[in-house]
Amino acid sequence: MSDLDEGLPVDMEGRESLVGKFNSVEELAKSYHSLSKKMGESTRVPNPDAGEEEWSGFYQSLGAPSSSEGYEIPEGINEDLSGTLKSARKAALDKGVTREQWNEMLKPVVNLENDRLVASEELQKKSVENWKQQAQEKYGTNYEAKAALAERAYKNIIQNNPELDKVFKVTGMGHHPEVMDFMIRMGMNMSDDAIPTSVGSNNLGGDNPASLAARARKLAKLGAIQNPRHPDYEEHYTEFMTIQKQLMEDGFEGMNDKRLMPSTSWIRGRSG
Repeated sequence: MSDLDEGLPVDMEGRESLVGKFNSVEELAKSYHSLSKKMGESTRVPNPDAGEEEWSGFYQSLGAPSSSEGYEIPEGINEDLSGTLKSARKAALDKGVTREQWNEMLKPVVNLENDRLVASEELQKKSVENWKQQAQEKYGTNYEAKAALAERAYKNIIQNNPELDKVFKVTGMGHHPEVMDFMIRMGMNMSDDAIPTSVGSNNLGGDNPASLAARARKLAKLGAIQNPRHPDYEEHYTEFMTIQKQLMEDGFEGMNDKRLMPSTSWIRGRSG
């Protein structure tokens, strides 16, 4: 029987485990001292004047990542919020925020973003359904025939303009009564497989078609016309559609008509 076995109370909790692991009181004492030292070193707060490396090591021992990229940013959030969170990661790292704390802080942010997306989608669905109803009431029994003419213009013009087609699909604007009315008129002025080719002179505000097309492409890239909740949506959307309408009335296929791209000889005033 060891001196440890003799010295420990018979009814002590965990007694058998200690006796089986240590052969003497001295071994138990050394193990306790080593464990206490390790715990003290791992949790010791650096002095206020400690270097960045020491503070970084301390924060990492508590669960902080070694770099700001260690803080995860959820997928599916909008670009603006993602950019804000990427900037916030640097501040989080400087303050020693742990991964667990970061994830907990993001939960309400992500929940709010999800709620915003759901609300935006619901609003857009209601708008599209309302537009459809207005169009059906406007055209009555001729709705199907009118819709076929609008579809003809869509297939021949809109689908040939990737940026414009994207806007149509994201916003559902093709169902807007005014847009549909314009598409119907375009469909009536073309054959089943042709697009308008004549070039008119009634340019918006005196700008030439190339300038108008460049402005429309810029508006599309800005992104506001694809988000009805954006503060500039109404202004940019109205200008964008006005330009597209003008270009189509002048015989172009919209802002991405090859004749209106900067690299074409037509824009530069030279013969092809």
